[in-house]
Amino acid sequence: MKTLLHVKAKKLWLLCLLTLLPMLVFAKDFVIYDDILEEKTAQKIEEMGSELFAKSGVKVILIAKKSGEGENILTYEQNFAKDLTPPYALLTLFQADQKVDVYHSLGLEKEFDREALLSPLPWKGTIIPLLTSKKKEVSVGPALLNGYAELVEEIAAYRKIELESAIGSANKTTMNIVRLLLYGFMAFVVVFIIYKRIKSRG
Repeated sequence: MKTLLHVKAKKLWLLCLLTLLPMLVFAKDFVIYDDILEEKTAQKIEEMGSELFAKSGVKVILIAKKSGEGENILTYEQNFAKDLTPPYALLTLFQADQKVDVYHSLGLEKEFDREALLSPLPWKGTIIPLLTSKKKEVSVGPALLNGYAELVEEIAAYRKIELESAIGSANKTTMNIVRLLLYGFMAFVVVFIIYKRIKSRG
């Protein structure tokens, strides 16, 4: 009887562990996310964040969530940052709310270009143009990885630190080409429509 109870208890414990395991996987030191972000992308972000923190003491955390569940993104960041020791920066996405923000400790603003990072302009912005150019069912991973990499690499460059985990200029060049092609095509379509309308009136 005791053996049977022991086996049942062991199975129950194992079931609880398997149930909780996915939640534990989604909580890392430098990235907090749900299923909108792939594990492979999260691991790369974790690698970059960990190296920057080890070499500079600056903690950059990515928070990628489906929604803020009614909470204002700035309020969420302020509450989250209460437990952090400066210097730190938070890159936060609430996908359903279409909100992206960078919140940081005092003094860190001089180490990166927040305005450029969050710019909606395709030739300037690192995150928003890539997010808005995709359908909702398409992964947000590339945009967030690109934005996070830009953020940590700018801080590293300011502090004259070399990051071995940096994604490098090759990836940024590829992303810029994609953006250029995308918005170039959109501009062509607009010009073509205007041309057709002018021609039809003539």
